[in-house]
Amino acid sequence: MSSEEEQTPLFTRSNHGASHWNRLKKSTMIIRAVIVFSILIGLTGGIWFLQSFLNSTDTIDFNPLEGYCSHILPIQPEEYATRHKKLAETLKKEGADALIMEGGATMVYYANIHWELTERAFMVILEVDENEPTGIHTTIVTPAFEASRAVESLKKARLPTEIQPEIREWLEHKSPFDTVKSVFEEKKVKRLIVEQDARLFIYQGVHDALQDTQVIMAPESIQMLRMVKSKSELDIMRCANTVTELAIRTVRPHITVGMTEFDIQKLMTNALHKAGLTNTWVLALVDENAALPHGSSSEKKVTDHSTVLIDTGGELLGYQSDTTRTFFMGKRGHNQTIEDAWYLVRRAQENVLNRAGAGTSCAQVDLTARHIIDKAGYGDAFRHRTGHGLGLEMHEKPYMNQGNVDQYLAPGMTFSVEPGIYILNEFGIRLEDAVVVGEDGKLELLTKGLAQNPWTL
Repeated sequence: MSSEEEQTPLFTRSNHGASHWNRLKKSTMIIRAVIVFSILIGLTGGIWFLQSFLNSTDTIDFNPLEGYCSHILPIQPEEYATRHKKLAETLKKEGADALIMEGGATMVYYANIHWELTERAFMVILEVDENEPTGIHTTIVTPAFEASRAVESLKKARLPTEIQPEIREWLEHKSPFDTVKSVFEEKKVKRLIVEQDARLFIYQGVHDALQDTQVIMAPESIQMLRMVKSKSELDIMRCANTVTELAIRTVRPHITVGMTEFDIQKLMTNALHKAGLTNTWVLALVDENAALPHGSSSEKKVTDHSTVLIDTGGELLGYQSDTTRTFFMGKRGHNQTIEDAWYLVRRAQENVLNRAGAGTSCAQVDLTARHIIDKAGYGDAFRHRTGHGLGLEMHEKPYMNQGNVDQYLAPGMTFSVEPGIYILNEFGIRLEDAVVVGEDGKLELLTKGLAQNPWTL
């Protein structure tokens, strides 16, 4: 083979074949470039969309909310001493020797100890004792292995020097109620009161351990001590409820067509956090979803003629807020039936504010709101009570329902006024404001004011 032949490639391309090959390479490169570019655009767009969604609240001016309640003080140590003194007086009137409670709002009220409930009993005993500055001796009954945490909880409680709790431990293989019994050894204990929200096994355990002692659930007089709020409590609650209403008004202009109930929840949650509230919650319901008073938010979207219900609140220094507003997205007259229902609910609220007060039974409060709605033919559509007590708990005594005929309003009581009309598969309207019975016996709003109309909150 000649050297020239040796250099000849095994496969040769004609000029036509080479040209076709080059065009094919270029086409492949272009297609690859287009694919890569499309992927990059998609990723960039997706990231932009995600960032836009996550930062959707950046355009809202939260300045009116930030620091709104920063001037409000927590319950001061001396108020716990006052509470103990009032409890001592009430226990004496009831012929009782002590009040026993477990973790919950009543324990927070008297001892400022926050303790979650478990199967292990953790109790605070407030015993009448004339030798104590407040008239009450405080004993904490704790699982032995939790004693250190109990001590830490006491340090955080910021109780006054007049209150010096004693700690008693119970071992895992023994009964906590034997420890409770030991607290009252060599004392002529005739009557013990267990707080009204204690679990059955707590009540039963105390009852069985002290069989020669009458053990009863807390009577009305004991419960009234928490129902009637002090000035400090009212200062906290007024600010909490006012800023909750302000948060709704701040978010309202940013609720737009196409948003979902979940989107509204997110906006409101951010607003409440900016306002300084903790343990916040938001119920956002659109159109027919609002016909379920305690429905669940969903992907339901807002339209240009939607009715939107927002029921929301949070916690400030241990006290709760609870406010509801229902408003229209569309222009006036978009649905006369729903608009008429809105004004009926508003009138029902006003009727309670104008007619109820100190001395009014809780049953009558309910009937005062219900009368307006009944008269308009929507009686069956008002399917819940008119209101509930508000304070350390979201729902607490007193309750505004027709059956509560023996409970009467007194100065310092706080509760919600929240009539509603609910037509299944169509719409739901609810307006809610917290009120207090003032010293003059009249109801006062804990918010800035009632909603003016379905468009102006």
